[in-house]
Amino acid sequence: MTREISFTIPASTSNLGAGFDALSLALDRHLHVSAAPSDRLEIEAEGIDEASIPRTSDNLIYRVARTTAEIRGRSLDPFRLRIRNEIPLARGMGSSAAAIIAGITCYELLAGERLSERDLFRCAFEFESHPDNLAAALYGGLVATAVADDGTVLVSKPAISDAAAAVVVIPAFELSTEKARSVLPQSYSRKDAVYNIQRSALLISALAAGDWRLVREAMRDRIHQPYRAKLIPGFDEILALEVDGLLGVALSGAGPTVFAFTTPDRAAAVGGVIAETFGKHGVPATPHVVRIDRSGRRIEEV
Repeated sequence: MTREISFTIPASTSNLGAGFDALSLALDRHLHVSAAPSDRLEIEAEGIDEASIPRTSDNLIYRVARTTAEIRGRSLDPFRLRIRNEIPLARGMGSSAAAIIAGITCYELLAGERLSERDLFRCAFEFESHPDNLAAALYGGLVATAVADDGTVLVSKPAISDAAAAVVVIPAFELSTEKARSVLPQSYSRKDAVYNIQRSALLISALAAGDWRLVREAMRDRIHQPYRAKLIPGFDEILALEVDGLLGVALSGAGPTVFAFTTPDRAAAVGGVIAETFGKHGVPATPHVVRIDRSGRRIEEV
């Protein structure tokens, strides 16, 4: 490849409450990347959290591209990266998954090899071992994922009604996925496992049918949110909110961002109430009305 290639990867909100490590939804905040051959590594970055984006070989997009080349037994010449980021880092909005898919995309375009789904996820799993955000970043929309016994990643893209709106409320602190996972127990009771299985199945059906009266209950969870709540001031109170227009609420991924479905006319108001609740606990937070990204990765030549 001798020309510059540009592509975009969406943010994503995973779990949606009950669907821990299985469900994810792509959102219309994007990682914009341009890549072109160069005689040396060059990285330019702008946008959200730009000061935290490495301009060296430590950059995650670059590392993923190089690692993918090694896995494929190929060499990869130096290249130039231009990054414009709209996804907050370490906030539970799939920033790492977007960067991983971006790195693999750089490899595919620079090396001239499009990977099969199986090979793509094999490379991605070198950096992130759960497929939900990765699949949403790649395919867009709502995704349901699982990992087969042989390691194959299975992805389905259920329908999701567009009759509701959505909002993310981003608090002004970071929470790493590693820390958020460290507070989870090693085992769960059958009662809690069944509770989540029931609700994750109900949620997929309710979202496809647009049966929004079921979504609040279907997003309740006993597997991860009760344990992560202690890391996120005000979260228990947010889960208990009774606000006109609120259809369902959950942590976005590992947090600390909160994601909510709302009626179309109340998205900004619901986001404001959630942000105010964070504020009552001493945490500034910013609400953003978002849309579902139904396209996933988009590639174009420049």
